[in-house]
Amino acid sequence: MNLKNPSFLLVLFITFLIASYVELTFGGFGSSGYLALVFFIIALIILAKLKGTGETRLKPSKKLSLLGGFIIIADIIYNVRAGSDFQTLDTMLIFLGISLISLNIKNSSISNMGEFGAYFSSIFLLLFISVYAMPSRLGSNIYDDYGYYATTLPALFILRSMDISLHMDSLVTFHVYGIEDIYYKIDLGCFGFYSMILIISTVFAYRLTSPRKNHSHSIIKITVVLIIASYLANLFRIISLVSIGYYYGLETMQIFHTFLGWALFAAIVLPIAYFYLR
Repeated sequence: MNLKNPSFLLVLFITFLIASYVELTFGGFGSSGYLALVFFIIALIILAKLKGTGETRLKPSKKLSLLGGFIIIADIIYNVRAGSDFQTLDTMLIFLGISLISLNIKNSSISNMGEFGAYFSSIFLLLFISVYAMPSRLGSNIYDDYGYYATTLPALFILRSMDISLHMDSLVTFHVYGIEDIYYKIDLGCFGFYSMILIISTVFAYRLTSPRKNHSHSIIKITVVLIIASYLANLFRIISLVSIGYYYGLETMQIFHTFLGWALFAAIVLPIAYFYLR
């Protein structure tokens, strides 16, 4: 397969986007922050090669630029006044604001990326609010049920078959009794919640901004490959991290905690995509 194949480039773009997101969100603003920036720049370079129709559906306007600036400033002021850290919702709101401003720049490459970013962040925010924020506000923990039955339970079954001593405390917490007693909490990132939303948002945004590049069956193939890879990567990540903690302790496990997920995702998805999308 030609490495310039749009389908493979899309998979590659999503891989670097997920790596950037994970390093920034879970690694902090130290060395992980610099690594996140490098991955994000690489993702933008790949996105620039995924040329769309040459015309943006979202027409540039000062109103969109003003809206983008307002979103960025409002989010920053809110977090400063509330004294809270920047979370997933803040990251996407700021990205949406930057994308709306980029639409008004008189450069086709930048405006095209701005259009993609506007669709991508809007879809992500819509999914995040409808699947997580609203159910959470209503007291529902349906995402915890999914994480437990789809990811945690299979992972713990495999770990027990490896004679690793552990005890499940709740749907999202368990103890492992190895070289030291380690308490684990499985959150949204651990069972691939954010990765899957990123995947769906990216694929749909690309479909909207490049309608002539991909037929529906190609988009479905790409989405299936990416979601399966995301699921397997997070399953193997839990198994690997618990095993490392069991045999080598918490400090060693934390070395692998941030990057292991996206590294496994890349190791799984890129070979599959290369052969499956030919």
